[in-house]
Amino acid sequence: MIEMLVGALIFGTGLAVGRLLPRRKHESKAVETGPLCQCGHGASFHDVEGRCRAGVERSKWNNGAWVGNELLPCECQKYTGPEPLPSFYAPELPE
Repeated sequence: MIEMLVGALIFGTGLAVGRLLPRRKHESKAVETGPLCQCGHGASFHDVEGRCRAGVERSKWNNGAWVGNELLPCECQKYTGPEPLPSFYAPELPE
């Protein structure tokens, strides 16, 4: 009988604490992205051979002083991300 009272006391305490504490806000920070290469660019930035055609913004320094940003070509040599789905030709069905 005492075990049941202790269990009910623990259960009631848990309910009271749960009701008294402020609710936490659940924010979803999910970002939808497509397949990415090791350079961080998607498959759409790579040509048929796999070379990256995107630009990368890098800081430009001159004698230890920041001059600005410059746009350089991406150094990725070949697309290494997941293989895109193959495209198939399907003729239209006659009616």
